[in-house]
Amino acid sequence: MSSLANGANELHGGFSEPTLQAWLSGGPVPPEDVILAGKQILANDEQDELAKVYGRLVSGRSRRTLGTFFTQPTEVDWMINRWAESQGAPSAVVDVGAGVGIFTTAAASRWPDAQVWSVDVNPITLGLLALRVHRTFPLRGRDEDGPGLRLVLQDFATWMEQAWTCLPEGRLILGNPPYTRLQLLPMESRDRLWKAADGLCGRRASLSAIMTALSVKALGPRDGLCFLLPAQWMESDYAVGLREYIWSLRHRSVELHLFKEELFDDAQVDAVALIVGTEKSTEQPILFSRSGRSKSLLRGSHPPSQWRREFETDVPVVATRLAFPTRLGDLLSARRGVATGANEFFVINEPSRLAKGIAKAALQPLVRRLNGLPDVVTEEVLIDQPDEERYWLLTATPASKDRSKKLRQYIADGEAQDLNRRHLCQSRRNWYDLTAEVFRPDLLIGPTTKKAFRIVENVALATLVNNLYGMQWKNSVPEETRVELLTWLRSEEGQAAITSRARTQGVGLLKIEPRALEQVPIPDRFKQQGETLL
Repeated sequence: MSSLANGANELHGGFSEPTLQAWLSGGPVPPEDVILAGKQILANDEQDELAKVYGRLVSGRSRRTLGTFFTQPTEVDWMINRWAESQGAPSAVVDVGAGVGIFTTAAASRWPDAQVWSVDVNPITLGLLALRVHRTFPLRGRDEDGPGLRLVLQDFATWMEQAWTCLPEGRLILGNPPYTRLQLLPMESRDRLWKAADGLCGRRASLSAIMTALSVKALGPRDGLCFLLPAQWMESDYAVGLREYIWSLRHRSVELHLFKEELFDDAQVDAVALIVGTEKSTEQPILFSRSGRSKSLLRGSHPPSQWRREFETDVPVVATRLAFPTRLGDLLSARRGVATGANEFFVINEPSRLAKGIAKAALQPLVRRLNGLPDVVTEEVLIDQPDEERYWLLTATPASKDRSKKLRQYIADGEAQDLNRRHLCQSRRNWYDLTAEVFRPDLLIGPTTKKAFRIVENVALATLVNNLYGMQWKNSVPEETRVELLTWLRSEEGQAAITSRARTQGVGLLKIEPRALEQVPIPDRFKQQGETLL
């Protein structure tokens, strides 16, 4: 790459970032054929090829951690055209998480008289973007006036605080914000970003939702926003405040367009374009559109609780007619399985247990998945599973560690892999001790399905990790009511009730959260039966 940057001295302004200069000039000189191939990519302006280069440099797992997924040109063109047709030309464009520059180059080509700011915290992707654009678009420094492209190696939230008000009015915030989960960031970054969202997002929010919140709050009357986002924010509890705020922007047109499923090659993410227009003199609707279908909503007093459903035309009628006063949470509690922080260490199948010599006294029987299990799971059912499918959860304590040389070695092996430094692990007094977090629920249910939500009785009292949910009966609920309610939940009407609280994701998938499970409406007779029998 250093040879590709031999022309760096002729670059100015946006290419003057010291970190970019070091990245471009500090590496070894690649073979001549690699240099020629790189120049050919740049000459042809092939966005997909630059994305592939990044994909080879950074593993898929790391890209998912960074939240880096590259948008296809078709969707970028749709978003740029949609903004241009409905809102006109912006005076300045800010590309959030610019990556290798597909939104940047599209905006710079469409609006040559605008300032285009490409902001990214990742020096590799911004370096690839710099190589791509330096001969095609005029590059400017941060303090220079006039149109042109500026490359900014900085955290977006920090840059917004420092530079947003210096841009000319008529600003458009554009792009595909990183899809990183906030809990993957350092604690100090999480707190800072969460505060920047100014109350619009909960602490479980994704980085893309946080960036959307701080962006939409910054909009002036002539400014707007055009983002490609994971569709989950339209239903998640962490974005209730964000949805309410967008709904309250009554004098701005708002459009949400759901793109085809499997938009990204390396992630199953249901993506939606969010377009927030400039202020108008009259109240504006919210438009939900997908695949040639659209629906316009006037702003009522309250926004819909689940925006994702506004794209659907085939929501089961029975699910929308359930108006029972009693909720499932009146009879039981629901929660996620144990978040271990390192499942590869804590989840052990039988062959691994035998190979490592770990005694059963330091383990709990674990249900890893519901596929292949009957509706009632007993100890015998678990014992009869093939060894590769018979799982345990490590529940070691300091006392059990002291008693077992094999267990001490296993824990030492985990520490050699720095598992003890992971966020959830290091928050425990003893990083390997899950005993305070393990629970053994009465019922097991999977969070996602394409057909029916399976509910399995956990007679074996096995534990679970956070790919499954557990439900625990309240002590006051009699056995007769438990049996009848479980039968009802498995019925067509019961499944419709669960579906009424689930959200629709990509590839026809339904997903329900523990809190939503507790809100599932159930016939009032179940609560009355319990009270009568007591």
